[in-house]
Amino acid sequence: MPFFRSKTSSPAQTSLIYLTVGCLMIVWMGVWYIYLINHPPQTPAVYYWLSGFTLTGLTLVVIGLAVGQIGRAARHAQAADVIAPDAPAGTNQAAPVATAVPNTMPPVSPGTVPPSDNTFASTGTNRSPAIHGPR
Repeated sequence: MPFFRSKTSSPAQTSLIYLTVGCLMIVWMGVWYIYLINHPPQTPAVYYWLSGFTLTGLTLVVIGLAVGQIGRAARHAQAADVIAPDAPAGTNQAAPVATAVPNTMPPVSPGTVPPSDNTFASTGTNRSPAIHGPR
């Protein structure tokens, strides 16, 4: 017999389980702590168990919140088709895909310098006369 009757996503179920178990652990550790205040134990080891279970409950709550956020972000990534807002009903338009730009540079043999658009290449240096002054 399944716990969830409606169809929910797996991250939502996981998040709900972590949050529920973590919150219940924190509540019952609070009840146990109140009991230990009213009836002190003979050894302090009980307080280690109490703090361990309380921190485990807090950790489960944090994990549940994180899984919920991750699941919410992943829901957008799982959408395969994107429907454009101005598209007629019943038509699916895929998202635009980037196309490769052809290489327009001519091949250069090893040991040669490719042509440059640098206006200062004729002087043999890349020094700008306006910045560095005359030679």
